Amino acid sequence: MELNHIGITNNSEDQALLFYRDFLGLEKTREILLPPELSEQLFYVSQEIKVLVFEKPGIKIEVFISDFQHANPNFTHFGLMLDNFSEVTEKVQRFHVDIIIGKHKDKTVYFLKDFSGNLIEIKQKS
Repeated sequence: MELNHIGITNNSEDQALLFYRDFLGLEKTREILLPPELSEQLFYVSQEIKVLVFEKPGIKIEVFISDFQHANPNFTHFGLMLDNFSEVTEKVQRFHVDIIIGKHKDKTVYFLKDFSGNLIEIKQKS
């Protein structure tokens, strides 16, 4: 078994492009308009939903453009293994991306928060 893709919600197409394309460097490969009848069947929302697909080898993220809000606390996240951890952490200030750092004993955990509040755990590839 292997992971095919991750689906997340984002408030704004512009913010999705800024974060996933410009900040993370993923390529926008497709744009889909999910018809209301299919959206109703799959997600119980009877409206047309735009979906942006971002990819790099080994990763595919479907970003649903919607004003849906997660309840707090929200533990939902996905993790990325980065080729160049320091390059991404340096870009954080330029793009005004929130980085969350958690420390416990000798372990440090890093999360990015996209512009809609989605959490992305980041780690350096070994």
